Amino acid sequence: MEYVEKLKIVTRNLEKCERVTKHSTKEENQADTLANSFIDIEEALKIINEQIPQLYQKDLTSDEVDELILEIGEELRHILYHIEDTRVFDYLKTTDE
Repeated sequence: MEYVEKLKIVTRNLEKCERVTKHSTKEENQADTLANSFIDIEEALKIINEQIPQLYQKDLTSDEVDELILEIGEELRHILYHIEDTRVFDYLKTTDE
C-alpha cells in the first residue's frame, strides 16, 4: 500500500477518536500528525527489527558493532521525534521536575 493511501486511511480512523481530535488546532490536525508518525514509526521499527538480530553474530568487528549501534540509535531518535511531535503522547514526555 502506498504512503498516501495509508495516510488517508489511518487519518480517517484517528479522526474518530476524541483522544486524538481534542488536541487538534486550526493550524494542526492531530489525526494527520499522528497518522504520519505511526507510518514513520512502523518503518523505523522494521529497520530496527533487521538491525538488532545482526548483533547476535559471533564474529562482528568493533567497527561493525559501532555502526549498528549508531544506526539503531538513529532509528530510535526518529521514533522519539515522532513521539514528541504529537500532543496525543504528551503524557509520555519526561520532565526534569
